[in-house]
Amino acid sequence: MMSQSLMSPGEIDALLFGLLAKRGIANAWSGKSSPRDALAEECRGLMSDSTFRADMAAYIAANPVVSESLETVLAQLAFSAGTDVPPSNPRLHQLAYRGRHLARWIPTFLLIDGPLGRLLRQRPSPLARHLSTSYAQYPLLASARDAFNNDLFRKIRNGFAHWSFTWRQEVASARITIFDFESGTQEAEVSLLEAEALHYLSSLVIRTLDEEILRKVVHRGN
Repeated sequence: MMSQSLMSPGEIDALLFGLLAKRGIANAWSGKSSPRDALAEECRGLMSDSTFRADMAAYIAANPVVSESLETVLAQLAFSAGTDVPPSNPRLHQLAYRGRHLARWIPTFLLIDGPLGRLLRQRPSPLARHLSTSYAQYPLLASARDAFNNDLFRKIRNGFAHWSFTWRQEVASARITIFDFESGTQEAEVSLLEAEALHYLSSLVIRTLDEEILRKVVHRGN
């Protein structure tokens, strides 16, 4: 991706969420100077409601896969960020570069198609109930929910889920083309930065929900 050491968090947010906004995705995020802080504040607002907190605790107790799957994906993200390959073999280095991206993207996108999607969109999830009736009160959460159901996002997610994509390396970046896994027809094409932006949005939502909601209603032994 980009050299994050040369960019501030605010610059990274502006770049990646600006790319998504151009695609009509997560527009509410691009208008925030610090979307991570704004999202955390929305979650804290939800958790300040004792009824919501109790309902969420009951929901997670009845659906433990939600909390466990988010924690597992966070572990996978930490692992993939720490992997490295000696640069002695240029071809292997190129494959490792691609692999580091895919190792982060694929499990994250699959989580959104499963437990995280149910948490955000499907009743009886208390969070899904709140977002269906209080869009204006929780604009970043609602915008993320809508982004995960966006047609482009779903095509990207399905393409990675079925390993139905190509990766064309260019001089300074890459182009990723998504194909329908049954018909083989081309469905979408995104730049490396656009795919990274989709993952960035997804991972921020996962981390924030884990830190601000799930960890406050679930006792974990570690």
